[in-house]
Amino acid sequence: MKTVLALALLLSALPASARRSDPVEESFKKVDASIGKGEFVKAREQLDEILAGLKIDDQRMVRYHERTGAAWLGEGRTTEARASFTAALKSTQRLKVTGDAGAKAYTGMGLCLRRMNNDKYALRFFKKALTFNLDEGTKMFAEDQIREIEGRPPEPAR
Repeated sequence: MKTVLALALLLSALPASARRSDPVEESFKKVDASIGKGEFVKAREQLDEILAGLKIDDQRMVRYHERTGAAWLGEGRTTEARASFTAALKSTQRLKVTGDAGAKAYTGMGLCLRRMNNDKYALRFFKKALTFNLDEGTKMFAEDQIREIEGRPPEPAR
């Protein structure tokens, strides 16, 4: 009984946002799973549903545009991907995003430009991604892309 009471008190001390799962975040997880499975059309449909629930000043707009670009890029549709990554970068600047979503937007644009055979311009985007508060996986990817473009040998696995 004491354990249940203690857990109930701890749970009530958490902010409401921590107690309930965020439906938008849950939807983004589904999008990531769809992209991971190569289900790009499904991912874009899921993203359209997410967009309906986002406000224009929500920082997750960056993630929406970046994931849309990733889905287009997965299909090899670089023109559409570039438009989505451009929207993600504009949202990053407008909303002053400094976290991983912004880094992924710059990394995505860099990858898109590489696919368009524009390594010189892509290099700028990968370097810019490194100025954000990014996760280790995104950081390693951007650093690897920079090394490859600059013709330096790859680093051993970390």
